[in-house]
Amino acid sequence: EQKQALIQQAVTRGLDPDVPLKDSGIEWLGKIPAHWEVSRVKNEFECLDHRRIPLSATERGAMKQRLYDYYGASGVIDRVDDYLFDDELLLLAEDGANLVLRNLPLAIIARGKFWVNNHAHILKPKRGNLEYLANVMEMVDYRIWISGAAQPKLTQDRLMAIPIPVPPVEEQELIIVQLSNNTAALRAAITRTQRQIELVR
Repeated sequence: EQKQALIQQAVTRGLDPDVPLKDSGIEWLGKIPAHWEVSRVKNEFECLDHRRIPLSATERGAMKQRLYDYYGASGVIDRVDDYLFDDELLLLAEDGANLVLRNLPLAIIARGKFWVNNHAHILKPKRGNLEYLANVMEMVDYRIWISGAAQPKLTQDRLMAIPIPVPPVEEQELIIVQLSNNTAALRAAITRTQRQIELVR
């Protein structure tokens, strides 16, 4: 929670506490620095959903080498013999209860060679810093954009229409460097605690 609070402050307000602010017009976001742009996901990302190919559990089970990560809505769910992408991309859950409950990360950076099924949207930045944009996409309140009560779903059309704050690229990079420094101790504490939990189990 401490780490998320630091990230939210940095990616929505920037690094200068005295910067002039303006109303973003986005309910979940509130005020943002006056020199930032309010853009939409479609202006910042190219959507590569058309390249997704789901593989059944039977198909995956028949594979032998399992060299590459196979991504679903909440991250890596298996390993497979081949890959669809060799890139740095942002994966965002398309469906599932996590869109509402937020028990797991929704925005995941995938790097290298990997396969993606049809439960995660695939976004390639047109400009800007991937790490910054991933943090912004993790902060978005998706509840007003999803459809379906029994099985929440975030359609491609709705995803691409979501407004997001976009600072100048140089400032995005500075924010990520500063965040890395400011959250280092918290990330180390999280790793230690997770290791302790594993040992106790």
